[in-house]
Amino acid sequence: MVTDGLTPLTFLLFVGLALGSVVVLGGALVALALKQPLWARRLGWLEGAGLACYALLYLLAALTSHDRALGLGEEKHICEVDCHLAYAVTNVRRAGDSLVVTVRVRFDSLTISEHRPRSASLTPNGRVVLLEDGQGRRYPASADNLKRALIPGEAYTTQFVFDVPPTATGLRLLLANGDWETRLMIGHENSWLHGKTTFRLGT
Repeated sequence: MVTDGLTPLTFLLFVGLALGSVVVLGGALVALALKQPLWARRLGWLEGAGLACYALLYLLAALTSHDRALGLGEEKHICEVDCHLAYAVTNVRRAGDSLVVTVRVRFDSLTISEHRPRSASLTPNGRVVLLEDGQGRRYPASADNLKRALIPGEAYTTQFVFDVPPTATGLRLLLANGDWETRLMIGHENSWLHGKTTFRLGT
């Protein structure tokens, strides 16, 4: 299964870092207010050690990753923590100066947490959709038509229209999670220096 890299573990590590930082820094401020500089320093060291360990794991995951390009019909799963939505490019065609890309979206019922009711619908988080050519030029598109709520096992197809010159080559579609916090998560494709999973577009 090809995923965007988000797992329950990396999500919990991120949440733990955020909440832990609030608690530790709050404790350091209380220690300073109570005129306990030794405890304030100790809590400061603890915060620094925690951030350093997280940064090390973050960089290790990014630097050992690699870019991946999927073909027509191959699925990329984007994690919603307790379930996955699967995306695949099923068709690509020219329409004048535009490129029309058809994408299938599927709520993978095999990835549901045992605590999630099978009748519960899912409204996806934010998404980023854009084309990139072999020269590094980018052609964005609106992701509004990916906001449709789904129930487990449900699927639909949608189309994206890009204004791409016919001379553009090496086109790849990037369809990814658009939430800013994913940039700070260990192992996520949106994190700094991490490899990306894209779709090759054979036109």
